[in-house]
Amino acid sequence: MKTVKEMTIREKIGQLVFFGFPGYELTPEIKALINEYKMGNIIIFTRNIKDTKQLFQLNKEIHQTINQMTGIMPLIAIDQEGGMVTRILEGVTFPPGNMTLAATDLEMAYQVGKIVGTELRALGINMNLAPVLDVNNNPDNPVISVRSFSDNPETVSRFGAHYFRGLQEVGIIATAKHFPGHGDTSQDSHYFLPTINHDKDRLAQIELYPFRQAIKGNIDAIMSAHVIFPAYEDSELPATLSEKVLTGLLREKLGFTGLIVSDCMEMKAIDDHFTAAYGALIGLLAGLDMVFISHTFKKQLETLELLASAVENGKFPLALLDEKVERILKYKNKIYPIIKQYFYDISYQDVVSVLENQQNRQTVSAIVDASLTKVKGKDFYPNRKTLLIATEPFATTVAEEAVSNRSIIDAVRRSGLSFDTVKIGIKIDDSTINEIVDQARYYQNVVVCTYNAGTYLNQAKLVNKLYPVCEDLFVIATRNPYDIFQFPRIDNYLCVYEYTPNSVATIVKYLKREIYPAGRLPVKLKRPFKVGASLYVGLSDYPLTDNLNYLHLLKKYNIEKVFISAHMPEMNQDFEKELHQIVNEANRLGIQVILDVSRPTFYEITLPPIYALRLDYGFRREEIVQLAKNADYCLELNASTLTESDLRYFINRGVDTARLRISHNFYPKPYTGLSHDEVLRKNLILKRYGFKVSAFIPSQIGKRPPLYEGLPTIEAHRHLPLEIILSEMANLELEEVFFGDAYAYETELKTAGSFTGELILVPICLYPGLSDNERQILLSEHRNRRDASSHFIRSSVRFSKGVISPRNTIIREYYDVTIDNEQFGRYQGEVSIITDELPSDKRVNVVGNAMVTDFIINEIKKGKKFKFVIIGEVL
Repeated sequence: MKTVKEMTIREKIGQLVFFGFPGYELTPEIKALINEYKMGNIIIFTRNIKDTKQLFQLNKEIHQTINQMTGIMPLIAIDQEGGMVTRILEGVTFPPGNMTLAATDLEMAYQVGKIVGTELRALGINMNLAPVLDVNNNPDNPVISVRSFSDNPETVSRFGAHYFRGLQEVGIIATAKHFPGHGDTSQDSHYFLPTINHDKDRLAQIELYPFRQAIKGNIDAIMSAHVIFPAYEDSELPATLSEKVLTGLLREKLGFTGLIVSDCMEMKAIDDHFTAAYGALIGLLAGLDMVFISHTFKKQLETLELLASAVENGKFPLALLDEKVERILKYKNKIYPIIKQYFYDISYQDVVSVLENQQNRQTVSAIVDASLTKVKGKDFYPNRKTLLIATEPFATTVAEEAVSNRSIIDAVRRSGLSFDTVKIGIKIDDSTINEIVDQARYYQNVVVCTYNAGTYLNQAKLVNKLYPVCEDLFVIATRNPYDIFQFPRIDNYLCVYEYTPNSVATIVKYLKREIYPAGRLPVKLKRPFKVGASLYVGLSDYPLTDNLNYLHLLKKYNIEKVFISAHMPEMNQDFEKELHQIVNEANRLGIQVILDVSRPTFYEITLPPIYALRLDYGFRREEIVQLAKNADYCLELNASTLTESDLRYFINRGVDTARLRISHNFYPKPYTGLSHDEVLRKNLILKRYGFKVSAFIPSQIGKRPPLYEGLPTIEAHRHLPLEIILSEMANLELEEVFFGDAYAYETELKTAGSFTGELILVPICLYPGLSDNERQILLSEHRNRRDASSHFIRSSVRFSKGVISPRNTIIREYYDVTIDNEQFGRYQGEVSIITDELPSDKRVNVVGNAMVTDFIINEIKKGKKFKFVIIGEVL
């Protein structure tokens, strides 16, 4: 192949781009770009694939044409991630998706990477835009979801490393995506420009961790995310266009020396805000090596001409262009001998045996079988009268592009199972739901296979209506494990993580009891609670200007809801006028308002356009029913006074539970509020009825004048650090937590907003003189050992590096934190939280005191992970 010194400017620019095209043959437009502009790389989609023979011949033509015109082997890229994002649907092994793999074993990821790579290589494709290394820690993520391995960064790192090692070992360029992380968004960058507002510490621990580990493992390429990261970029530039992210962070700080490539520049996150061509130029100057313009000839031509102009006028320095081309050629030269050996001098008949390898197909079939996960419930037995209800698959995001022809219902009908079946669309209508519920009453088993029920909510409505009338109801989520959030009271719930030919076969085997669920759940099926805030309108201590400024602060920290009380006796005469101004500004910012009213207030004021009305006191049950049926806002009820009889009354009167919210009351005076046990008991009952529950916590810094005691749901929260309050809220089965005390400070909004609930946070005050080794031990993650005694919580992790000298070996009191010293021999470094009064022991250092409650101690005892947060010193 040519060297940089032998290349023309146009040939160099052509190396920087990947272009896509429609149809099964090279279009005249693409040929013109190759011939006239020396375009050097192609991306393949399902739209380009009729069958493997046609794809093989197409890739032969691509290689020959580009080689002939440029003297350099092209990169032919594809998104063959597996699962729901699979471009080659037939004629090859259908690979499992990432979350499917993570439900099994690490070695499976390596095997699948190798299988995919071998088959791509045989077809002339030399770059796979996989694996996805996003940590899917946002259950509402519409574009990543099961494309991620897990919501745990370590799991993502380990499975990702095994997968790309398999790809690269057989000569395929692997591409980790989407840097610095697209997992914690609720918007799809194909359509929007998302923002992730976490600080650098949080990003380093979660989002960046898999990419950092992939760099250590010598990943070939990394793809950027069309997402804004204010922690690194103070302008409105997404990572794809940010020099601070691509060069400052990825190249310089993380030390990545491989290829940096963009996601498609025609995605609306770039094209709507910058244009594809200009975005390509900005991105290349910022640190990209290569860009994708995947669809439109006009935009492809504009990009090439803009780049040529920028090189000509010096905006794109020639030295920078040469640097990028040198890097691209390095990787092309690396894989060229392998592609030549396995594709260039090979006929299609020679590769058929590779593509149709039955051992590979059996391997992936076994992997998908092994991924079937029973989340809860009993085993299914087919020897009863059974009704099967299932959706048909379809592409739900642009990333998926297409799905193959597959159907659970058709497969069951062919299997010999004597089930009655109902095939439903994902957007099932209410009349069909009622017909199915009436039919289901006559069956002993009812099995429902859902498909993204969190988006297509009528599937969830069907399940919730079936629950009280079915003897045994089984739900199998056929793609998104988070479907269970829509029907938490369901007793029997299983997951597969894709709707593919393999998973359809797995479900049939399960229904025939030929296999048993053995998968491990790769994500937590517990949604991190949302954080809200409160505003006090019409009070002299909270003037209108301050309240409006506070709304903008809340928007900065992605606060989605704000609570306002409309029945405080201290309100001034301008209250209603100010309320309308506040609500209008909140609506403009996209912040939903919950307005708290008593019955007298409700009939005295004119309501502004609100999201929800919280009914405080004085409302009769029938009034609530009528409001729930006729109001254009949701109703929020007071959990403190709500009974199970009330719930049944509302449901029997036809109230849609999706229109109701529940929140725990708070009392601005000492020694009131509910206990932990009372809150948890109520919440579990409410969740069984499908309600979402919120509660209030006090700001730790500000107090609402003129009532300075604070506004907790649980009395002790007035005197505890925020970290332990958040940990308690996460374990009380709550969906939302509102700061209910004055303005929450930025530090509090930041702490609450970044709290995931994965770990119980244990605030600790330290005794003076803590050694560096002891500090390192404390700040690690811990879990209570199964064999811990009733006298203390005992960490399952032991630390033996260095020497821990004896010190402060005093009497151990409730919630003291201890570390075993060198005199304890092989137990040195063991951490405990004392739950009983114990005598002093010269082998045990008392290093601090934990600011915890009995409720949290009991949660830790259940085996949950915890981490200490140092907040000060013992006085």
